[in-house]
Amino acid sequence: MNGYAPEYVFNKKRSYTLPVEPYCVKLFENRWYLLAHNVSYDKIRIYGLDRIESLELTDNTFKLPKDFSASGFFSTYYGIVTGNDIKPERIIIRAYHDHIPYMKSLPLHASQRLLEEHDEYADFEVYLAPTYDFIMRLLHTGAMIEVISPASLRQTMKEWISDMYELYKND
Repeated sequence: MNGYAPEYVFNKKRSYTLPVEPYCVKLFENRWYLLAHNVSYDKIRIYGLDRIESLELTDNTFKLPKDFSASGFFSTYYGIVTGNDIKPERIIIRAYHDHIPYMKSLPLHASQRLLEEHDEYADFEVYLAPTYDFIMRLLHTGAMIEVISPASLRQTMKEWISDMYELYKND
């Protein structure tokens, strides 16, 4: 079945009607998303269900690719932001004393594992693509965690933190 879904993106002012082949839905941060093959662009896309104005079912049919797995598709991502330009990599995160139990009891990602633990900190490893959603999650923890590696993600964190500091520095 194809769904025709007008797409409203937060930074766009108009709706779009496009044919899609729905693959799965995913809940992330209290919003539901549709992962679908956009027939017009021949690309897999994510659509926020709260931004779909209407759906029209058609008589068109399609077959889900034999090798498609929803859990496999999202396995190297945190959240719903995906992208071919951001590759998964080994990321080391240091959690400081008070945050260690939280990291242990609620892992950031299925790939998370404890590397080493000391009195004041513990180092955790995850293997995923450091997308926007993941960076926002890391920033959410503030000074309770520190990205140890890779250097590129550490630099990205520094840039976000510097931008935040600029907003508050004159108070």
